[in-house]
Parts: sequence; C-alpha cells; structure tokens
Amino acid sequence: MKKIHILFALLVIVNIGCGKYLDINDDPYTPTEAELRKVLTGAQQEMAMAFAPGNYIGSSLSSYTFHLTIKEVDNFGLIPSYSSLGNTWLQSYVYALKNIDYVIDEGERGSNLTYAGIGKLMKAYMFTNLVDIFGDIPFSEFNKVDEIKSPKLDSSQDIYNGLFDLIDDGIADLLNTEDGLNELKPTADDLIYGGKVDKWVRMGNTLQLKLLVQSRKAKSEIVGWKEKLNSLLAKNDFLNVGEDFEFKHTSKDNPDERHPAYVDEYLGGQKTQFISPWLYEIMAGKDLNVKDNPFLNVQDPRMPYYWYNQITPKGKAENETDYRDGAFVSIFFASNSSYASSSQSKTQTCIGVYPCGGKFDYEDGDIGDNGLKPSVDEKVGNGVAPEKMLQAYSVPFLLAELYLTGEAEGNARNALKEGIERSIKHVNTVSQASDKEVPTIELKNDDGKDNFIDKILNLFDKANVDDKLKIVMTQKWIANFFNPVEAYTDMRRTGYPEILNSKFGDSAYSPYLPDVNGVVGPIEIPLLGINSFHRVLYYPTSEVTRNKNVTNIGKDIVKPVLFWDK
Repeated sequence: MKKIHILFALLVIVNIGCGKYLDINDDPYTPTEAELRKVLTGAQQEMAMAFAPGNYIGSSLSSYTFHLTIKEVDNFGLIPSYSSLGNTWLQSYVYALKNIDYVIDEGERGSNLTYAGIGKLMKAYMFTNLVDIFGDIPFSEFNKVDEIKSPKLDSSQDIYNGLFDLIDDGIADLLNTEDGLNELKPTADDLIYGGKVDKWVRMGNTLQLKLLVQSRKAKSEIVGWKEKLNSLLAKNDFLNVGEDFEFKHTSKDNPDERHPAYVDEYLGGQKTQFISPWLYEIMAGKDLNVKDNPFLNVQDPRMPYYWYNQITPKGKAENETDYRDGAFVSIFFASNSSYASSSQSKTQTCIGVYPCGGKFDYEDGDIGDNGLKPSVDEKVGNGVAPEKMLQAYSVPFLLAELYLTGEAEGNARNALKEGIERSIKHVNTVSQASDKEVPTIELKNDDGKDNFIDKILNLFDKANVDDKLKIVMTQKWIANFFNPVEAYTDMRRTGYPEILNSKFGDSAYSPYLPDVNGVVGPIEIPLLGINSFHRVLYYPTSEVTRNKNVTNIGKDIVKPVLFWDK
C-alpha cells in the first residue's frame, strides 16, 4: 500500500467542514477528483481513531473488559465529563461521520458508486460501535444541519434495523457495474483495502453477521432476522485471513503515524496502561483470582506478544507491588492498597509488540545485576500495529456461537479451532511487521501436534454446552485484546468471560508479596467496594449541553438498556 500524506488530507477536510477551501477548485461546491480521494483517506483515519487508545474510548473501555487496568477509570468510573467519552463522540459525529457522509453524497452525485458503497459500510461500522456503547443515539436525523439543530435519539433496535438496510445499500453500490458508473475508483486513497471491491463486500457481510449474532437474543425485533442469517450463511462470503478491517499505522516518517498507544507508553513520560491481572491469570492458566479459569494449567503462547515484562522473576521492583507473579508486575482493578499508586514505570509489565508495535518479551536477555531486562527504549519495534476494528478471526468465533446456541447448524469445535488459529496468525503478522526478528508462534510442535490448540479442544470436548460457549467466548475475548468495543459487547451479551460473577469480594490476591525484592506470597490485597458493571455508557457532557434531546437523567446504566441485552 502506498503511503498517503494523511496530515495534508486532514487539513483539506477541516477546511471543508469550515466552509473554506484550499485554492484548488474553481467552484468550491464542485470538488475535483483529487478532493474526494483525500476526503476518503482522512475519513478512514478519523474512523479508526474514534475508538483508539490514547485520548479516546479504546483505553478507558479496556479497563471495563479487564484487558487492562487504567487508574483513571478504575472501578467503572466513566462519568459524563470524562474526556474519552466526549472525544469519541465528537471524533465520531463531528469529524468521521460528517466526512463519511461527504464521501457518500459526492460518490452518488458523481456516479462514483464504489466510493458511495465504501462510505456506507464505514458509516454502518461507526454507528454499530456508537449504538453498542451508548444505546439510543442520533441516527436518522444525523447530519441534517439545515433542518434539525437537535437530532432526536433513535432506539437501538431501530438503528440496528437501519444498519442492515445501510449495509445492503452499500454492497449494492459496490456491485453496480452499469455503464457510465465508477469512472473514479479508489486505489491507494483507500487505506484499508486499496479499492478492492470484493474485500469490501466481505467486510459488509461480516458486519451483518456480527449484527445478527449480537441481536440473536432479541431476534424478534429485527426484521427478517432468520432470513438474513440464512442468506448470509448460504453465501459464506466473509472476511478471510489477511483481510482484516483495520487501520494500519505506518512509521514515524512524514507524518508520524505510529500507534498512539506506542507513542504514549514507550515514548511518553509515564506509563498508564497496566495489563489486567485477570487477563494474565486466564492466559497463564492460573486460578488465584480466576477461580473457574476454563484454561487452568494451559499457558497461552500469545503472552510474550501481548505484553513485555521489564524485570526477571527475581528482579527488584521499582517500588512495592500491588500485583506481582514473578516477572509480571501490575495493579488490580479497584485496588484499595497503597501499593497501586506507587510508580512502577521502570519495572511494570508493559503492552507489547502485538497491541501497539512495542517490545517482544524474550525470555533470555542481557540481564543486569538488578534483575532488569534491557530498557524498553531498546529494540522497541516501530509502532506499526493496526487499529483493530472488524477482524477475520472473529468470523469463526461468531459462527461457533451460532452453532452452540442452535441458531445454525455447524461444527462448533472446528470453528473454535479456526478462530484460535486465525488469532495466532494475526499475532504473527502484526508482530513481524513491527520487528522482523520477533519469532513467530508455530502452530505445530516438533512432533506435528498443535499442543496449545489441542489442549483447548480437549477441554472443549469434555465441557457441557454452557461451558463450551464459555470456552469460545473467552478465547474470542483473548483474541480481542486491544479491540475493547467488541469485547465489551460480548461480555454484556453472554456473561463471558466470568470475571464479574462472584469473583469480586472485599479483596483479591497477589502471588508475590509487595516487597520490592520479589518474595513469594501470596498476600491479600484490599479492593474498594466495586461499583456496578455499566451495561451502557453515559452520554458525554459535551453532547448533553448541545442537544436538548440528549440527557443522562433517568438513564440507568447498570440495567439493560440496549434491546439485545437480555
């Protein structure tokens, strides 16, 4: 894919939004061919960043899904004034969706329906995330500035029904080959698929599959739910390996387009993203806090790609630790200990090469006398990990859920196996793109057996139907590390992984004592009174003050709000 100067594209888009144009058009209301290309490029970057780590909801929501522990939103603390809520809302509505609508309108006006189709699928993805996060939101009256100053809130079920129609329209535009259409076709300006229509069609089909699975418990509220599902399964034209709907960050060269979490955690002054001890224990096969870990005694080979331990098991921590297990150093969600506030930037476990293009956790490094591994400033990759949006590995997990719940006929075991394989292949691809010296996860051992996957499948074979679904959804949750919007929706729909069901009392346990020298424990760590899990998020204050139809009064976020939350 050719590099596009995104910064310049964004400058053009900002000027469009303000009604001012760079001096490149004779008629400011008739953009040139180049203008539409630039708007598509910028809109895709804005779409990806709306839910990204950093200043947006991607970081905050990762704490809700127990992928990370974020001090700033610990204990389900996203209040209306919190910046990530407002930033995501504004990034979505004011920038990404406005410019996506521009792509759609100009594509239709100029009979360039490939652009219009791409825009409609991007718009459907954006609204899928927004409705799943916030519940009822402006949809049908969005972007009618001259007519409506305060757009109404549409119900979540009406939005879902509208999204199916929007996706169908987008796919129809993409497949329209009538004479005189599509004289202008996207190429390098399409940063996701390079203008490949077949990949965009598969993305649209996969997004519809996701919407159908997410609404399966409320399928009576979706027009033609069963017919839609049967049609999709009959076509069987979903995202393949290597066709992930994701935004690929590039290098620091002109402009700096590295992953924002890489910039924050590796190049910034402090580290704020701690790996959740619950994710660690589930992937490490432990049960000190995860009492019914479905993968007990099974170590996940993705761990050294997901995070990087800065010290050895016997290394000295920077300060007393809140949660430590050998080299792994982190803090608990809702910890009430004094250790959680201590600085650990030099010795805490960091996000690694897979989520942000950072550092791979080699077991054998040049270890100093103090037990520190080489500094995170050395060999830290290049920050080119993608923003994960709709991934190819999700397809078999979605199918496995349908098979296990009786909504479709198929082999859930094979689908689970394929989902794990696709996840591992994605880890390899992303890690190699950041650092070619990073070893790949080999699916086969020397004896030809899939050791890790075989262990998961053996557990699956012995499980009852409910536990089979728990295994599938927990594996999907692991794969969705740094894709928290989808993980958050899955946790609310299915209750898996079982972190919130009776796991929290007044305390949790650290395998090691807080002592900086790494003394084996365990020790009890006090927790705050855990707030109720948010089943939807508050509307941001920035929107409440602007739109008279938006209010948090009466919005009970700890009870089911979305129509599919049964």
